[in-house]
Amino acid sequence: MKIWLKYLIATIVGVMAGLVIPAGSLGALNAFAIVAMNIGRYALLPLVFFSVCVAAYELHEDKRLAKLWLRTGGYSVALVIVLALIGLASAFVFSPGRIPLSADSTSTVETLPTVLGIFSAVIPADSSATLRSFDFLFPAAVFATILGLAFAFDKTVTRPVFSIFDSFSRIFWQINSFFVEVLPLPLIVAAAARTASMAGNQRLSVFGPLFVAIGFETAFIILALLPGIMFAMDRARNPYKTLFALAAPAIAALVSGHSYIQAGAAAKHLKESLGVRRRAGAVALPIALAFGRAGSAMVTATAFVAILNSYSNLGLGPSAVLWMMATVPIAALLLGAAPGAGPIAALAALCATYGRGFESGYILLAPAALPLAMVAAFVDAVCMSCVVAVAASKEGFVQSKDLRHFI
Repeated sequence: MKIWLKYLIATIVGVMAGLVIPAGSLGALNAFAIVAMNIGRYALLPLVFFSVCVAAYELHEDKRLAKLWLRTGGYSVALVIVLALIGLASAFVFSPGRIPLSADSTSTVETLPTVLGIFSAVIPADSSATLRSFDFLFPAAVFATILGLAFAFDKTVTRPVFSIFDSFSRIFWQINSFFVEVLPLPLIVAAAARTASMAGNQRLSVFGPLFVAIGFETAFIILALLPGIMFAMDRARNPYKTLFALAAPAIAALVSGHSYIQAGAAAKHLKESLGVRRRAGAVALPIALAFGRAGSAMVTATAFVAILNSYSNLGLGPSAVLWMMATVPIAALLLGAAPGAGPIAALAALCATYGRGFESGYILLAPAALPLAMVAAFVDAVCMSCVVAVAASKEGFVQSKDLRHFI
């Protein structure tokens, strides 16, 4: 059975189970779901570290390392900006309406990382510290790249170590492949927990117009914008074939609402379905994970407009729109250092920065934090993998495969 079909069946079973689970067992179910979903990224850190070391060395020998870094980072940031603008435009077109003020003032969210904090994580005093952070892979990828470049200084001396790293890369690839295959079981638990949580949330009904607006945005991006961009960049490939290959990681991201849970599945499908070679996929994927929160940018933009409209009847002037156009992409890029944080973290930071009495405005959307994070993660996952596939194709590191050979 194809992996995407197993993921889909597991999600449907989990949703059905979540609709009949007693409310009293939700706390234990949520705790178990968090542990279960860790299976999706169990081998991710060592896989990234050893694979990036090997791939960076090989790309350096091909004189393609800098080009792939720039392509992947550039495409990721550009997509974040474009989707943030789409989110803003959609908010004015579909008008999510006013959200009733909530009496709940106790909601807390994860703090958005600061620019200085991100630089400190990427360049710590002890480089081995990058291998102890499971919540931000980019520093480990940077350290692995430096180590991979060091393999080139004297190949006679470094060849034995390179062979060991290559072996570890292949070993952890097999481990990751195993966990990708068994992920449907955790997906059942996670889908049940998510469904039970949302079914018991009576306030979700007031967010109907906002969900409709975000739904239209998501459909437009997945079915029209991304295929159009990919076709314009490579007319020889069917973009919908690429999107079909990414169904499994997209489902995993939707259920989990986490950027890294789907990353192992994304790596496997990029290589075995889309034919992205290891040297390109290993280097590009951590970059896309760090800079590719495009779906979060889209959701954050639309939701922030809904917050401002809910507090004021005066509408938004040109200065407010320009401010959002500048700050929403920045907030989404900072989210790359917090893979488990959803748009609500970005909204809290935007409200605090905007000021003018809106510092606690994000509390309006606290009841909808889970579904917003799920949709954002879904779009994030598709955009990240598309960026990796297009960047690898542009550098000539893709071997096309027939649809029947997709995993």
